Amino acid sequence: MVTTPESAAEPTRYEQIMLEHSRRSGDAAAVFCDASQAARSLVPVSSEHDRVIRDVAAGVAAPALIGAVVWMLREAERRGLARLRFLSRDGQIFYELTRRLTSVLGVEIDVEYVYSSRLTWSLAASDPARLDEEAWLFNSFMKSNAHDLCARLGLPLDYCTKPLAAAGVSLDPDARADRPRQAEAMRRFLRTPQITDVAGDRINQVRRMLVDYAAEHLLLDRRTGLVDAGWTGRMINSLLRACRTDVQQRPHALVWGYEPRGAVDPAGLDRVAAYMYNTATGDGLLWRVPDAPFLVETFCMGDHGIVVGYRETLEGHVRPVLQTSGNPAAEAWGLHTYRSTLYAFTEQLAELPSEELRPLIHQLMDSFWCHPSHGEAAAWGSYPYDSDPAATATRSLARPLDERAPVRGDRAWITGALRLSPPAARERYLAGASACELLGIPATD
Repeated sequence: MVTTPESAAEPTRYEQIMLEHSRRSGDAAAVFCDASQAARSLVPVSSEHDRVIRDVAAGVAAPALIGAVVWMLREAERRGLARLRFLSRDGQIFYELTRRLTSVLGVEIDVEYVYSSRLTWSLAASDPARLDEEAWLFNSFMKSNAHDLCARLGLPLDYCTKPLAAAGVSLDPDARADRPRQAEAMRRFLRTPQITDVAGDRINQVRRMLVDYAAEHLLLDRRTGLVDAGWTGRMINSLLRACRTDVQQRPHALVWGYEPRGAVDPAGLDRVAAYMYNTATGDGLLWRVPDAPFLVETFCMGDHGIVVGYRETLEGHVRPVLQTSGNPAAEAWGLHTYRSTLYAFTEQLAELPSEELRPLIHQLMDSFWCHPSHGEAAAWGSYPYDSDPAATATRSLARPLDERAPVRGDRAWITGALRLSPPAARERYLAGASACELLGIPATD
């Protein structure tokens, strides 16, 4: 199926929401509605799958991401920042949209896309003598198995097979760190001298490269803003620990949402600014949709693989080492259609009104994420989502529940999964699911 301009001109349900929010001609909701319709008419599609990707990109992702970029640029001005550094990979789309919008907003600021990852920065900040206490080695949406643990350390599984067995770690992929006996065996493995020695060498090498990379790109300057999707703040804290930066000298962080775990150091809290919500301050909590990180990270899909380390060039510069140069799974899913729609939307914006956009953005995101159509659940649910730092746990964002045992498991998008599931599975799941799971309340470690 090829979408014609006439069919693209029919308002989507998201454009109807924008129209309902509009109070006057030329306000933000009206401008976004016009941009969404124009973007859909400019991006041809050849399948229903791509049409759904395009329409959600125009009606939900573009307003959500552009609203955040407008806020980030204005917040950077308010804080007197000289530069913004967009952290890969979630920061890539924010960077691309910022480059296209600075002239529209009349903002002049140094912007650069820089290469980072939870894998590399967490490793650089780790203590080789206390690896068994490093929570990042065990935790994620899916807890680590033996393969994940080795991948996060940057060690081949073959090299670790004997010490894993000696420590009692199961090699069964389904044996994860949420099982107490498996977790304790993993800790014994991490205390093995052979492992602490080789991991220590790798940690020291990555740390040296990261310190040089941070200096080269001014990541730790007080007038730098680090842009990321957000969440717990641990990755930026890892950068500070690895580079031994005093919290008083830390750069600013501009993020979509902030969900810190445990106590927050008041000395650093004023350097973190969150757009939609901040659980540490209580700001904007009514604008948080359930399981917000999964949705925003999907909208922030990058076009390259994760950063697995750094290397020094002959000229003395530090460059990233990528797991893959592209992102084949996302490209096969429809990354080109998605990005093309975002850019087409942006090109329609000759000006950006200054109204508060969060109520509109929240309603658009809630409509899609919490009340998807079957077609949306099918197309967006097939997105290859991977929450693991080492990219070892790629799963479809949503897939049907098993009617015999309807549990969430590793499904990131639970409402999408419910939409794809038979009625009996939905009913059985909803009868036993906790309120926390259904509301997507921030998890604790």
